[in-house]
Amino acid sequence: MPVRIIVCDDDAEDIAFLSDALYTYDPSFEIAAFRSGETLLSEVTDSGLTADILFLDIYMTGMDGIFVAQRICAERKDLKIIFLSSSSDHYPQAYEVFAFNYLVKPLNRKKLYAVLDRALEELNRKSDYKISFHYKSASYNVNCRDILYVESRDKLLLFHLVDGSVLQTYWRLDELIKELPKQSFIRCHQSFLVNTLHITEMGENTFRLGQHMLSISRKYLKPAKERYFDYLFSHMGGGRQK
Repeated sequence: MPVRIIVCDDDAEDIAFLSDALYTYDPSFEIAAFRSGETLLSEVTDSGLTADILFLDIYMTGMDGIFVAQRICAERKDLKIIFLSSSSDHYPQAYEVFAFNYLVKPLNRKKLYAVLDRALEELNRKSDYKISFHYKSASYNVNCRDILYVESRDKLLLFHLVDGSVLQTYWRLDELIKELPKQSFIRCHQSFLVNTLHITEMGENTFRLGQHMLSISRKYLKPAKERYFDYLFSHMGGGRQK
């Protein structure tokens, strides 16, 4: 599947330059361009527009890029946001919304491609990981990105997927954890394993995944929150110092 990229910038020349640079890097990219934050938000929240990478200008007429990023991040934690700006003054605000990176205009192709290399490496690493299991006569091979959360019920594990379907198998949650990407899943309860990619909000003792709300039990509260913060900080391009 080709990488989907959104470019949002109110300067038509900057959009043209960036689009040309991206297509030069990889002609298979699917690129959608927007001239305002309002239009982009409408497409993302109302029309369900999805992407892997978002290049987002900070200084725009109307909604600025920081505000747009805050709104989008509430729904899409897995989207890699690369801010564009004529100034480095907004580094702090950019990383408060866990930007993947920050590029200063005029864009330098060498720096742009270095950032793309790292973003695509991370995307490929996460998108290629699959888990295999079977139940009775059926066999499944599921991309881990498609798992919202896993629920342990009696002797069964229920895999709740992003498309609304639920698959099941005879397995123990303790054993499944050993087979999944460590940084992508968090044990938050004796009965729940949650995919960090799909967490839209963390409450005092809950994780929200869109319309789903999962409890964080007292036993797992401290490690679950620490793991989630580590995940968020890792998407700032760095990581927390222990």
